[in-house]
Amino acid sequence: MEKLIIIADRGRVRPVKVKPAGDDPQQKPHLIEESGSTVEMRPLSLHQAVTDHAGRFPQGGAVDRRAGMSYGEEHHLEEELETQALKRVAGKIGEIVASAGYPAWRLVVPQEILAALIEALPPAVHRVLTDPVAGDWTKLPLVELEQRLFHPPKGGWKH
Repeated sequence: MEKLIIIADRGRVRPVKVKPAGDDPQQKPHLIEESGSTVEMRPLSLHQAVTDHAGRFPQGGAVDRRAGMSYGEEHHLEEELETQALKRVAGKIGEIVASAGYPAWRLVVPQEILAALIEALPPAVHRVLTDPVAGDWTKLPLVELEQRLFHPPKGGWKH
């Protein structure tokens, strides 16, 4: 079983550690979350990234004739901000896994960013990743996380 589980989304990284059950048959594995271990890294919105008004450029027309002005385009700025946010999250995950000594670990992230985030992980961190789970669980209490991670339904979780 993994000793480290990292739950993340576009702007939050929440590491939790698994404490295995002891010798007592009534003990069960449970999760431990260190105070202050959740890291908030809010991605920039388009409004925050662009600080001035859109550029204006001459529209087409005859060379010797003046025409109206058009507004500049954002040139895929939203996609670039998304990519940068995922790189920051992947970098933070890399730091957490490296500081733990590269144990086998599990990742839980929303389905829409799962593939991109896994691709953005550092190679050494990616190698020790086991069984990623799709889900937006960053705000769930520990009790519910334990239920979902240790006792998933037979058909798997529907997210």
